Amino acid sequence: MLVIGGDITSLIAALFLARKMRNVSIILDEKQEQDGFEITNITDPENNKYHFKYQRDNIITSLESGLLYKYLEVLGLNNDLKGIKSEYEMIIELDDSVRKRFHSFEQFRVYLVRYYPKQRDNIHRFFKDLERHYLNFVTQQESMLVNTDYTLTSLMIEWGDYSLNDLLEKYFTDLELVNEFILNNQVNGLEPESINSYNFFMNYFLGLKHGFYYLNQSIDEIRKLLISKLLIINPNIFQKRKIKHYIYDESKKVTHLIDSENKEVTAKYFVINQNPKQFYQTYFSDFTEEIDTISKFYPNLDSTQMVNTLYIALNQKPQNIGMIEKSYFFKNDSQSKGKIIRLYNYKLFGKDSSSAKSGTICLDYTYDNENPTTQDELLKRLYKVFPKMKKTIVGIREGKPRQYLSMLSEMSVRKGLSINEQIAIEAAEHIQIVDNLYVTGKWLRPEAGIFGVIHSGIVMGDKIEERLYYGEDDDSFYYLTNDEIMMMIRHNYGKILLGNSEIHVNFHVGKSNYFVRTKGKNITLHHGVYSNPDLSIYTTNDKLSNLLLKKTTFEEVLKQGGLKYTGSTELLYQAIPAFNLDDYEEYDNSYQAQNKIKYLGVKFLFAHLLVFSIVAFLSNYLNMIWLIPFAFGLSILITLLKFRIFHKISWFEYLMNFIYLTTLFMAIFWPAFNQLKSDDPFLGIIGFVFLISGMISKPIVYDFHQFDYRKDYANTVLFKVINNGLTLVWALIFLGILGGTYVTGERYVSVLYNLVFLGIFLTYYYPIMYIKTNIKK
Repeated sequence: MLVIGGDITSLIAALFLARKMRNVSIILDEKQEQDGFEITNITDPENNKYHFKYQRDNIITSLESGLLYKYLEVLGLNNDLKGIKSEYEMIIELDDSVRKRFHSFEQFRVYLVRYYPKQRDNIHRFFKDLERHYLNFVTQQESMLVNTDYTLTSLMIEWGDYSLNDLLEKYFTDLELVNEFILNNQVNGLEPESINSYNFFMNYFLGLKHGFYYLNQSIDEIRKLLISKLLIINPNIFQKRKIKHYIYDESKKVTHLIDSENKEVTAKYFVINQNPKQFYQTYFSDFTEEIDTISKFYPNLDSTQMVNTLYIALNQKPQNIGMIEKSYFFKNDSQSKGKIIRLYNYKLFGKDSSSAKSGTICLDYTYDNENPTTQDELLKRLYKVFPKMKKTIVGIREGKPRQYLSMLSEMSVRKGLSINEQIAIEAAEHIQIVDNLYVTGKWLRPEAGIFGVIHSGIVMGDKIEERLYYGEDDDSFYYLTNDEIMMMIRHNYGKILLGNSEIHVNFHVGKSNYFVRTKGKNITLHHGVYSNPDLSIYTTNDKLSNLLLKKTTFEEVLKQGGLKYTGSTELLYQAIPAFNLDDYEEYDNSYQAQNKIKYLGVKFLFAHLLVFSIVAFLSNYLNMIWLIPFAFGLSILITLLKFRIFHKISWFEYLMNFIYLTTLFMAIFWPAFNQLKSDDPFLGIIGFVFLISGMISKPIVYDFHQFDYRKDYANTVLFKVINNGLTLVWALIFLGILGGTYVTGERYVSVLYNLVFLGIFLTYYYPIMYIKTNIKK
């Protein structure tokens, strides 16, 4: 993967994939926008210094527990980001009175009921729905992280196509109550009609459940932290280039790019940090229809709504003028040109920002660039709340304005969507014009704040990881799942042992974690991570499968950085041969038929067994001479058809045709046998053939099923063990029908033959069940 730009979202996607041992390269943009972080200095008339290192977007949710914390764990950042929990917030009313509003889930509900008692029932109904969406959202996201099944969230299904205003008006009739949800750092001052309710609530309910925090680090510091983490993984991960062109083929897939020195750079996937409309207009200008679609999904990309900060120096402590809390959020008159977002007591966080007897505060505000506000208008409102402030201000400096975004799609592309269309929107597929190119940035989910930035990076990284995991080669028979890979490792163990003492080895394969416990010849396989392993191995699905399928050597994978480990090097070099991970062979490129019909090989076995079962069943009612010729003819036909496709005839097919031929002669020359009216000989013979085949590890099912998979996988111990199990299953089915008639009576013989269809079902799903049930939780 090649990342171009280096914003937080793309760096997180890069770190997510790099920690999964994927190959990642990054071209950093030297002019990377600081995204609200500013360093500002003020000197008052008495030559006192005031220093600000301020991040406007410094409130983050669920930092110490909850979903964001789990994201940070996956990225290895859970011990790096720190913050101060905010138990409540101060609200400045339109009449300039001050309220304290606690913002935990339950306390916020109590607050709303207290101040809006007429809306009590609606408030309880809203919070009941919010709780349900929160639980579902977290469940789906956690399932994504651990590589289990996940689907579209109820939050997207039920609330995803609403503006915040339209959604809240479904529950509440009091406009003042609706505006309570605006009073936070992400959307205060924006019009609720333009706020995406899905983006907003994915962050907001996490804060209500797990806390809002004042983040110690700035966005720029987080960016530098991500860069340092990536450099630890690969010191050569960053490149210095300037991009001129992107080259794509007829399938809208980028094949390579051209840099300023006319050098070609290839990658499987490209991640770009840029405004998508500007990017595609610059590099893919002929995609006019697609660019128009982007404009509909993200109509505010060219928004003139701005956010800025007034840096204010005081010759008094903020407490002396009545400003004792960390921050104050302002309710605003919709007619005001400038709207105050919050007043931030910077002195409480930056104690060295000024002398002990002075203060520093920051006033965040928003305005429309086409109708700007003035400092006087903002300060006039401020002085009404804190009248003593006017005489203590000794310096004011205006910061650098930037876009203040909300991103609600146009009605035409967000209403009446199918589930698949909603899934595409949640995964940002709806604007992926080029198949292997992802454009990203804070504009994607601006109402979700820092969480939205991190969430987008995780989802993007996961999406690319899934594509790398499942593969995209049309000529591939079958990819190995992580569970199958680990079961192969388990079955490979035994010829070489890790010793008689108990050994624990953790395997981190992509998004999945496993550990094996060995003691002598005994081995058990578990999902999860052992807390104190003797050895931990970090690699990817493709690298581990190539080792198991003998396509590469362990030293090559280690040299290329496709496998890393912690623990004893000596134990590593004992574990590799013990799990049969280093016995490279020339890849077998001999003929292996590929068919559009899934599992065609084993379907030939089903055809043989269905013909045999019909003959056995009808032999209870008809003479053999009426059955065997037709069965023999069908068997010959099935055998020849299989030979024409796969160029092989198995010993079982020879045996089946020999049984039919022998039975035909016996029916012709032995009248008693012809009129036997019993299926016992058929069931007994076939049952014991399957039983003996399984017992001597020459499974019948393998001779057919091997054509349904790549030859390298079909030659593995795991595949042979599974097919041996299936062979024994078929033995039990036929012997079960044989013995069942003596227990239930012959009148139930037709019911017992339904077990054949059970056998067909198990043949399809037994491999999955075998693997799932043999990996312990």
